[in-house]
Amino acid sequence: MLVRELVDGDEASERELQATVLTCLYLSYSYMGNEISYPLKPFLIEDSKDKFWDRCLLIVNRLSSEMLRINSEPGFFTEVFTELKVRCNLSYQFIL
Repeated sequence: MLVRELVDGDEASERELQATVLTCLYLSYSYMGNEISYPLKPFLIEDSKDKFWDRCLLIVNRLSSEMLRINSEPGFFTEVFTELKVRCNLSYQFIL
């Protein structure tokens, strides 16, 4: 859901795309995971942690209500999960 909302194909570079996807993964793991915290280093590709945290704040400010809906509305969770499975299947078929 986060990647779908944030990646629009207008990224300036592959590195920018990678930074966005890794930030989405970090937030997803942090939000849905059982751990108290996740190590930051595997998700950083830039020298500046400030850029990473700025992206985190941008995502949280923009999509926190949708992230909260995943836990509070079973129907919304099912909708997002079903979309993820469909996209995964389409990607897999494309590779073959």
